[in-house]
Amino acid sequence: MKRRQFLALSAVSLLAGSANASDSQYVEYSSEVYEQALASGKPFILDFYASW
Repeated sequence: MKRRQFLALSAVSLLAGSANASDSQYVEYSSEVYEQALASGKPFILDFYASW
């Protein structure tokens, strides 16, 4: 890949990521919140961490 193409793709991905990041909101998990998000029909991300 040429250097110019790489830099252009990097800039586009940064701009696209920053536009979506401003729309995000973090909510503490509960089964009620999960069910509401699921019923809304809108896309959502369930992020979790396990140390094991």
